[in-house]
Amino acid sequence: MKPLREAAPTMPDPITHLIVATSLLWLFWDKKYRNYVLLLSPLAVFPDLDHLVPPFHRLLLHNVFILVPTIGIALYARFRTKNEVLFNVALIATFYLLSHLLLDLFTGAGVPLFYPLSTTTFGFTYELIIAHGSLVLVPEHPALFVQSEVLGIAVTSLALAVIIFVKNRLPFQKDVSLAAQAYG
Repeated sequence: MKPLREAAPTMPDPITHLIVATSLLWLFWDKKYRNYVLLLSPLAVFPDLDHLVPPFHRLLLHNVFILVPTIGIALYARFRTKNEVLFNVALIATFYLLSHLLLDLFTGAGVPLFYPLSTTTFGFTYELIIAHGSLVLVPEHPALFVQSEVLGIAVTSLALAVIIFVKNRLPFQKDVSLAAQAYG
């Protein structure tokens, strides 16, 4: 049976990366950090800078190791310096980079999440079909992939929810009240 359409693996364009990540942060992050949300928004497309090194596109900056510096800064800010602003800025930066990786998982080409340790690509190749009022996910061969940004946005939203959950489990206010009780 011949497919109705064949689509080459595609990637979300930079505008999609910017709009999805910035909109989610704008809606759900603390309002007092909105300037940082806007200031750091170029990080949503930062991983695509590896386009400038053609043999390494989707290798150099499309892996989980790109998150190590921002996560490290967040942990340092939270536990070492107890700097709430730096902690939030680092988490916002982490989300921008992570959202790029998550959205690219739905391109059909996959993302080498553990490069340089492994060149194995990870991703989803599902076609989103609406039939008789029901939403159905049908596994497809990557050559027949039709991009589903809806799934990418859903997974990216879930990632933000997890980051916000972790952030809220490490509140700074409790530290202040505990310190006041210890010395008061």
